[in-house]
Amino acid sequence: MFLGALLLPAALPAQGGTLTGQVVAEDGIPIAQARIRIGDRTPLVLSATDGRFTVSTVRAGDQLLEVQLLGYVAFVQRVNVIAGQTLDVHITLVAAPIPLKVLEVKGRPPLRPVLEAFEHRRARGNGHFFNQGEIARMQPRVFTDVLRRIPGVMLQPASGSFGSNDMVRMNRTIGVNGRNCPVLFYINGEVYSGSAQIPPEFQSGLLNSRCGVILIWTKVGEDNESPPPAPPAPPPAPAPDV
Repeated sequence: MFLGALLLPAALPAQGGTLTGQVVAEDGIPIAQARIRIGDRTPLVLSATDGRFTVSTVRAGDQLLEVQLLGYVAFVQRVNVIAGQTLDVHITLVAAPIPLKVLEVKGRPPLRPVLEAFEHRRARGNGHFFNQGEIARMQPRVFTDVLRRIPGVMLQPASGSFGSNDMVRMNRTIGVNGRNCPVLFYINGEVYSGSAQIPPEFQSGLLNSRCGVILIWTKVGEDNESPPPAPPAPPPAPAPDV
């Protein structure tokens, strides 16, 4: 009896099966780096660049197959693994867009080159500045309505060739003759009530710049504006009969 027991073959361990397959998107393109797991005791496997994968030594029987990848709906399905056999599966993952929080971006439109120097001097804090939006909020009827809002600016009545006018003066400036004097005007610019505030490019020894300087920036057309097309030329007149 003892010798007979020794001659009997030892019990074979339970055999498992193999699971192979491919992971693709809805359009048939292979998906790489998908996470494949079958059952609780099988190690995690990643799909290759062609979407193929192989899971070896899978316990026989019904097993739960899970395939996951960020941006896709998780694939879950029961499969029946037969010992000693290979089961090949085809897995299609459905895209699941990830909702993102609303992103609000704030910015300012680019400055025209003519206003870059304006904003540069405004940042330094010398002088008094009004941009287009600030002037629009004032609702001025005439240009002098804007000047009345600047500290140190005086408007004095003065006669002219076209009737009464206003002469613009600065109450703290004195001209070369020792008296109050009218300010200088530059088209496209700002207001400077004293010579210490005036940028060097707007000072001139030939002009009385220490009386004050007013720079006026005009509204110019944008670069993308083009003149209207010319009307078509009239057809040539027919030649007279000879």
